[in-house]
Amino acid sequence: MADLNTDSFTQTTTTSWLSRIGSSLVGVLIGIILLPSAIVLLSWNEGRAVTAATGLKRGLGAIVEISAETANPQNNTKLVYLNGTVTGVTPAIDPWSGLSAAGLVRLQRHVEMYQWIERESETTSNNLGGSQTTQKTYTYVLDWSTSPHNSAQFKIPSGHQNPTMPLKSQVFEANSVKIGAFTLDKSLVQDLNNFEAVQTLTKPPAGYAVQGNTFYKGANPAQPALGDVRITYNAIAAQTYSIAAQQNNSTLTTYHDAKNDYKIALIEPGVVSAQQLFADQASSEKIITWVCRIGGFLMLLIGFNLIMGPLAMLVAFLPFLQGLVGAGTFLVALGLAIPIALVTIAVAWLASRPLLGGGLFIAAVGAAWAIRNVAVKKKAATARA
Repeated sequence: MADLNTDSFTQTTTTSWLSRIGSSLVGVLIGIILLPSAIVLLSWNEGRAVTAATGLKRGLGAIVEISAETANPQNNTKLVYLNGTVTGVTPAIDPWSGLSAAGLVRLQRHVEMYQWIERESETTSNNLGGSQTTQKTYTYVLDWSTSPHNSAQFKIPSGHQNPTMPLKSQVFEANSVKIGAFTLDKSLVQDLNNFEAVQTLTKPPAGYAVQGNTFYKGANPAQPALGDVRITYNAIAAQTYSIAAQQNNSTLTTYHDAKNDYKIALIEPGVVSAQQLFADQASSEKIITWVCRIGGFLMLLIGFNLIMGPLAMLVAFLPFLQGLVGAGTFLVALGLAIPIALVTIAVAWLASRPLLGGGLFIAAVGAAWAIRNVAVKKKAATARA
């Protein structure tokens, strides 16, 4: 029984061998779902990467450099490049505090409340006979958080009740954002993220006081208490930007590549060449591609592991046997996941880049052969032992 006056609680549970076998069978079903989902993700991702590479190449070849001062009708529907001062005609404002400034493009309100936070940790141990013991420890700490923590859902809500968060973090934008003679479409404005901290605050709302660059609600910022609130701001002031987007009369909006519908709407602070804008976007696309590749590969690996999970459970009555079988099934899962991921990626690139696609096929075969050899050697070593 937990002492409700303490800030931590440990719960110990034991799962029987039969229950673990049942859970592993459920895992098989999850694994069967994960495998095709991973292949779909990898296929979609490589198709997206091909589209991005070809779309950026065509876009850079078709771009027209223009002046921000004049909206020439001859450039309508074209992909254009320009730079100049971006400013909020009707500045961004936080209606709660009234904070604003001339030309302000975007304003970010950052709200934190001092509150109880539940942190959970877990340890498991396998027992002789196949059962498993799990210890979950719930720790409660008072700390600052931008998200409200619902204390009603805590393992031990008593003594850890949080007040309602009075305000939420939010981003405010100017109603009209312009660069010279052009108005920026909302999608371009939302891509601006070079926020800088607002260092000077005045006229705090009722119940708040100014503490440096913070609106603070509470008795003592040096010793915060439950329910104290602190609010800071970040802003994007009027400044120079470089843009590659489609001109629609006097509006700059997202450009759609006619051949593969790849979307181009690039904006960066400062004077940046069109070539650099496209190079930076290509780098961003590569990061997305690799994140999805790793995610798809992990889905394959986890899926195969789950499908073979019952094999380890069948011998779980002896923990050391479970460990040996688990290591073997992991190796098999790895040997299946790597070549399948590489083959899926290769198929997507064969049409546009045959050398890359062919190289990936060769890599897939090599990976499968290498992992098979490792598995054979490990099996032989185990047999000799």
